[in-house]
Amino acid sequence: MANKHGLDGIWEDLDKNLIVSVETREDHASDSDLPLATEFTVTNGATWSDGRPDIFYDEVELKVGVPPDLHVERHANLASGESFTYVYRSSYSELGRIVFSLDAVVSPSQLLRVRRAASSVPSRVANLSMASYVQVLKDIDLHRWLRDTIEAMLVPGPATTQAEIEAQQERLRDTSMEIGEARKQLQSIAGFVARPTDTDRRRYSEHTKLVEDYLTHTAQACGELRKMLDVLNSKTLSANRADLVSSLSEEATRLDAAAEGLLPEQRT
Repeated sequence: MANKHGLDGIWEDLDKNLIVSVETREDHASDSDLPLATEFTVTNGATWSDGRPDIFYDEVELKVGVPPDLHVERHANLASGESFTYVYRSSYSELGRIVFSLDAVVSPSQLLRVRRAASSVPSRVANLSMASYVQVLKDIDLHRWLRDTIEAMLVPGPATTQAEIEAQQERLRDTSMEIGEARKQLQSIAGFVARPTDTDRRRYSEHTKLVEDYLTHTAQACGELRKMLDVLNSKTLSANRADLVSSLSEEATRLDAAAEGLLPEQRT
Protein backbone atom coordinates (compact mmCIF):
# COMPACT_ATOMS: atom_id res chain seq x y z
CA MET A 1 0.00 0.00 0.00
CA ALA A 2 1.34 3.44 -0.95
CA ASN A 3 2.27 5.86 1.82
CA LYS A 4 -0.31 8.54 2.45
CA HIS A 5 0.76 12.16 2.63
CA GLY A 6 -0.85 15.46 3.57
CA LEU A 7 -4.25 15.43 5.21
CA ASP A 8 -4.91 11.79 4.28
CA GLY A 9 -1.79 10.69 6.14
CA ILE A 10 -2.58 12.87 9.15
CA TRP A 11 -6.14 11.54 9.30
CA GLU A 12 -4.90 7.95 9.25
CA ASP A 13 -2.48 8.75 12.09
CA LEU A 14 -5.23 10.39 14.14
CA ASP A 15 -7.22 7.18 14.12
CA LYS A 16 -4.50 4.57 14.55
CA ASN A 17 -2.62 6.44 17.27
CA LEU A 18 -5.57 6.70 19.64
CA ILE A 19 -5.21 3.28 21.28
CA VAL A 20 -7.61 1.64 23.73
CA SER A 21 -6.65 -1.41 25.77
CA VAL A 22 -9.31 -3.23 27.79
CA GLU A 23 -8.99 -5.73 30.62
CA THR A 24 -11.79 -7.31 32.64
CA ARG A 25 -11.07 -8.84 36.03
CA GLU A 26 -12.73 -9.75 39.30
CA ASP A 27 -12.07 -7.36 42.17
CA HIS A 28 -13.45 -8.37 45.56
CA ALA A 29 -11.00 -6.23 47.51
CA SER A 30 -12.84 -3.00 46.75
CA ASP A 31 -15.63 -1.59 48.91
CA SER A 32 -17.88 -1.59 45.85
CA ASP A 33 -20.70 -4.14 45.74
CA LEU A 34 -20.02 -4.60 42.01
CA PRO A 35 -17.55 -7.49 41.62
CA LEU A 36 -16.26 -6.94 38.07
CA ALA A 37 -13.78 -4.24 37.09
CA THR A 38 -13.26 -3.46 33.40
CA GLU A 39 -10.22 -1.22 32.99
CA PHE A 40 -9.95 1.00 29.92
CA THR A 41 -6.57 2.58 29.16
CA VAL A 42 -6.62 5.21 26.41
CA THR A 43 -3.18 6.09 25.01
CA ASN A 44 -1.94 8.66 22.54
CA GLY A 45 0.42 6.31 20.73
CA ALA A 46 1.78 8.95 18.38
CA THR A 47 5.54 9.45 18.18
CA TRP A 48 7.25 12.46 16.66
CA SER A 49 9.06 12.01 13.36
CA ASP A 50 10.73 14.41 10.97
CA GLY A 51 8.26 16.02 8.63
CA ARG A 52 5.20 14.81 10.52
CA PRO A 53 3.11 16.94 12.89
CA ASP A 54 2.97 16.07 16.57
CA ILE A 55 -0.49 14.69 17.27
CA PHE A 56 -2.02 16.29 20.35
CA TYR A 57 -5.56 15.53 21.49
CA ASP A 58 -7.13 18.57 23.14
CA GLU A 59 -9.88 16.40 24.62
CA VAL A 60 -10.70 12.71 24.58
CA GLU A 61 -14.15 11.52 25.60
CA LEU A 62 -14.58 7.85 26.54
CA LYS A 63 -18.13 6.55 26.87
CA VAL A 64 -18.55 3.25 28.71
CA GLY A 65 -21.51 1.29 30.01
CA VAL A 66 -24.50 -0.90 29.26
CA PRO A 67 -26.85 0.97 26.89
CA PRO A 68 -28.71 3.17 27.45
CA ASP A 69 -26.77 3.99 30.66
CA LEU A 70 -23.33 5.26 29.66
CA HIS A 71 -20.66 6.92 31.80
CA VAL A 72 -18.69 9.73 30.15
CA GLU A 73 -15.02 10.03 31.11
CA ARG A 74 -13.19 13.08 29.72
CA HIS A 75 -9.46 13.80 29.64
CA ALA A 76 -7.86 17.01 28.36
CA ASN A 77 -4.46 17.62 26.80
CA LEU A 78 -3.43 14.09 25.84
CA ALA A 79 0.07 14.50 24.39
CA SER A 80 2.11 11.90 22.51
CA GLY A 81 2.89 8.89 24.70
CA GLU A 82 0.45 9.92 27.45
CA SER A 83 -2.49 7.85 28.60
CA PHE A 84 -5.34 7.82 31.09
CA THR A 85 -7.22 4.97 32.73
CA TYR A 86 -10.85 4.54 33.72
CA VAL A 87 -12.26 1.54 35.63
CA TYR A 88 -15.88 0.63 35.00
CA ARG A 89 -17.46 -1.55 37.68
CA SER A 90 -20.32 -3.88 36.89
CA SER A 91 -22.27 -6.89 38.05
CA TYR A 92 -21.81 -10.39 36.65
CA SER A 93 -25.12 -10.08 34.80
CA GLU A 94 -23.74 -7.16 32.75
CA LEU A 95 -20.81 -9.17 31.46
CA GLY A 96 -20.82 -9.24 27.66
CA ARG A 97 -23.19 -6.25 27.41
CA ILE A 98 -20.67 -3.47 28.11
CA VAL A 99 -19.81 -1.21 25.15
CA PHE A 100 -17.42 1.70 24.76
CA SER A 101 -16.78 4.46 22.24
CA LEU A 102 -14.30 7.32 21.74
CA ASP A 103 -14.67 10.91 20.62
CA ALA A 104 -11.48 12.99 20.35
CA VAL A 105 -10.81 16.63 19.45
CA VAL A 106 -7.44 17.22 17.85
CA SER A 107 -5.25 20.30 18.32
CA PRO A 108 -4.70 22.92 17.02
CA SER A 109 -7.69 23.55 14.78
CA GLN A 110 -10.19 21.43 16.77
CA LEU A 111 -11.85 20.82 13.43
CA LEU A 112 -10.47 17.37 12.91
CA ARG A 113 -12.27 14.77 14.98
CA VAL A 114 -11.68 11.07 15.48
CA ARG A 115 -14.82 9.06 16.13
CA ARG A 116 -15.29 5.36 16.72
CA ALA A 117 -18.57 3.55 16.83
CA ALA A 118 -19.56 1.70 19.99
CA SER A 119 -17.79 -1.66 20.27
CA SER A 120 -18.35 -4.57 22.57
CA VAL A 121 -15.68 -5.14 25.16
CA PRO A 122 -13.54 -8.02 23.83
CA SER A 123 -13.66 -11.22 25.81
CA ARG A 124 -10.57 -12.12 27.78
CA VAL A 125 -10.10 -15.87 27.84
CA ALA A 126 -8.99 -17.26 31.22
CA ASN A 127 -9.97 -14.17 33.20
CA LEU A 128 -13.00 -15.52 35.05
CA SER A 129 -13.22 -18.76 36.97
CA MET A 130 -15.91 -21.41 36.70
CA ALA A 131 -17.24 -20.15 40.01
CA SER A 132 -17.65 -16.71 38.44
CA TYR A 133 -19.50 -18.26 35.49
CA VAL A 134 -21.90 -19.92 37.94
CA GLN A 135 -22.39 -16.54 39.61
CA VAL A 136 -23.21 -15.00 36.23
CA LEU A 137 -25.95 -17.61 35.80
CA LYS A 138 -27.32 -16.81 39.26
CA ASP A 139 -27.34 -13.08 38.52
CA ILE A 140 -29.13 -13.58 35.20
CA ASP A 141 -31.61 -15.88 37.03
CA LEU A 142 -32.43 -18.41 34.33
CA HIS A 143 -35.45 -19.67 36.27
CA ARG A 144 -37.25 -16.35 36.54
CA TRP A 145 -39.37 -16.98 33.44
CA LEU A 146 -40.57 -20.33 34.75
CA ARG A 147 -41.20 -18.85 38.19
CA ASP A 148 -42.57 -15.41 37.35
CA THR A 149 -44.38 -16.05 34.06
CA ILE A 150 -45.36 -19.68 33.60
CA GLU A 151 -45.95 -20.75 37.20
CA ALA A 152 -47.48 -17.38 38.12
CA MET A 153 -49.81 -17.35 35.12
CA LEU A 154 -53.47 -17.20 36.12
CA VAL A 155 -55.64 -19.63 34.20
CA PRO A 156 -58.52 -17.62 32.70
CA GLY A 157 -62.05 -18.44 33.82
CA PRO A 158 -65.59 -17.45 32.78
CA ALA A 159 -65.15 -13.93 34.20
CA THR A 160 -61.85 -13.26 32.42
CA THR A 161 -62.08 -10.47 29.85
CA GLN A 162 -60.57 -10.52 26.37
CA ALA A 163 -58.28 -7.66 27.38
CA GLU A 164 -56.92 -9.75 30.27
CA ILE A 165 -56.30 -12.72 27.96
CA GLU A 166 -54.46 -10.50 25.49
CA ALA A 167 -52.35 -9.06 28.32
CA GLN A 168 -51.30 -12.59 29.29
CA GLN A 169 -50.44 -13.37 25.70
CA GLU A 170 -48.33 -10.23 25.49
CA ARG A 171 -46.50 -11.17 28.69
CA LEU A 172 -45.73 -14.62 27.26
CA ARG A 173 -44.51 -13.02 24.04
CA ASP A 174 -42.28 -10.60 25.96
CA THR A 175 -40.89 -13.49 27.98
CA SER A 176 -39.87 -15.32 24.81
CA MET A 177 -38.02 -12.20 23.67
CA GLU A 178 -36.28 -11.86 27.06
CA ILE A 179 -35.13 -15.47 26.83
CA GLY A 180 -33.70 -14.76 23.38
CA GLU A 181 -31.71 -11.81 24.75
CA ALA A 182 -30.41 -13.91 27.64
CA ARG A 183 -29.28 -16.58 25.19
CA LYS A 184 -27.30 -13.99 23.20
CA GLN A 185 -25.73 -12.63 26.38
CA LEU A 186 -24.59 -16.08 27.50
CA GLN A 187 -23.08 -16.74 24.09
CA SER A 188 -21.19 -13.45 24.23
CA ILE A 189 -19.53 -14.17 27.59
CA ALA A 190 -18.15 -17.59 26.67
CA GLY A 191 -14.70 -16.13 25.96
CA PHE A 192 -14.48 -14.66 29.45
CA VAL A 193 -14.53 -18.04 31.19
CA ALA A 194 -11.30 -19.89 31.90
CA ARG A 195 -11.24 -23.56 30.83
CA PRO A 196 -7.62 -24.58 31.37
CA THR A 197 -8.06 -28.37 31.38
CA ASP A 198 -9.84 -30.91 29.20
CA THR A 199 -12.17 -31.64 32.12
CA ASP A 200 -13.03 -27.95 32.44
CA ARG A 201 -13.76 -27.70 28.75
CA ARG A 202 -15.94 -30.82 28.80
CA ARG A 203 -17.90 -29.73 31.88
CA TYR A 204 -18.42 -26.24 30.48
CA SER A 205 -19.56 -27.57 27.09
CA GLU A 206 -21.99 -30.00 28.69
CA HIS A 207 -23.40 -27.31 30.94
CA THR A 208 -23.87 -24.73 28.18
CA LYS A 209 -25.76 -27.38 26.19
CA LEU A 210 -28.08 -27.92 29.17
CA VAL A 211 -28.60 -24.16 29.45
CA GLU A 212 -29.39 -23.83 25.75
CA ASP A 213 -31.89 -26.70 25.87
CA TYR A 214 -33.53 -25.33 29.02
CA LEU A 215 -33.96 -21.85 27.54
CA THR A 216 -35.30 -23.33 24.31
CA HIS A 217 -37.87 -25.44 26.15
CA THR A 218 -38.91 -22.50 28.35
CA ALA A 219 -39.47 -20.31 25.29
CA GLN A 220 -41.41 -23.13 23.60
CA ALA A 221 -43.61 -23.47 26.68
CA CYS A 222 -44.45 -19.77 26.48
CA GLY A 223 -45.38 -20.19 22.83
CA GLU A 224 -47.62 -23.18 23.56
CA LEU A 225 -49.44 -21.36 26.36
CA ARG A 226 -49.93 -18.30 24.18
CA LYS A 227 -51.57 -20.44 21.49
CA MET A 228 -53.76 -22.20 24.06
CA LEU A 229 -55.16 -18.83 25.10
CA ASP A 230 -56.48 -18.35 21.55
CA VAL A 231 -58.78 -21.38 21.92
CA LEU A 232 -59.47 -21.04 25.60
CA ASN A 233 -60.35 -24.19 27.48
CA SER A 234 -59.58 -23.59 31.14
CA LYS A 235 -59.43 -27.26 32.12
CA THR A 236 -57.12 -28.26 29.26
CA LEU A 237 -54.98 -25.17 29.71
CA SER A 238 -54.55 -25.81 33.42
CA ALA A 239 -53.54 -29.44 32.85
CA ASN A 240 -51.09 -28.59 30.06
CA ARG A 241 -49.57 -25.74 32.07
CA ALA A 242 -49.07 -28.14 35.00
CA ASP A 243 -47.27 -30.61 32.70
CA LEU A 244 -45.04 -27.87 31.34
CA VAL A 245 -44.19 -26.64 34.85
CA SER A 246 -43.36 -30.16 35.98
CA SER A 247 -41.12 -30.86 32.97
CA LEU A 248 -39.30 -27.51 33.18
CA SER A 249 -38.87 -27.83 36.96
CA GLU A 250 -37.11 -31.17 36.48
CA GLU A 251 -34.84 -29.57 33.87
CA ALA A 252 -34.14 -26.66 36.23
CA THR A 253 -33.10 -29.07 38.97
CA ARG A 254 -30.71 -30.92 36.63
CA LEU A 255 -29.30 -27.61 35.42
CA ASP A 256 -28.64 -26.36 38.94
CA ALA A 257 -26.99 -29.65 39.88
CA ALA A 258 -24.76 -29.43 36.81
CA ALA A 259 -23.82 -25.85 37.73
CA GLU A 260 -22.80 -26.95 41.21
CA GLY A 261 -20.63 -29.59 39.56
CA LEU A 262 -18.61 -26.84 37.88
CA LEU A 263 -17.41 -25.55 41.25
CA PRO A 264 -13.97 -26.85 42.29
CA GLU A 265 -15.07 -27.83 45.78
CA GLN A 266 -17.78 -30.03 44.31
CA ARG A 267 -15.46 -32.12 42.15
CA THR A 268 -14.50 -35.62 43.17
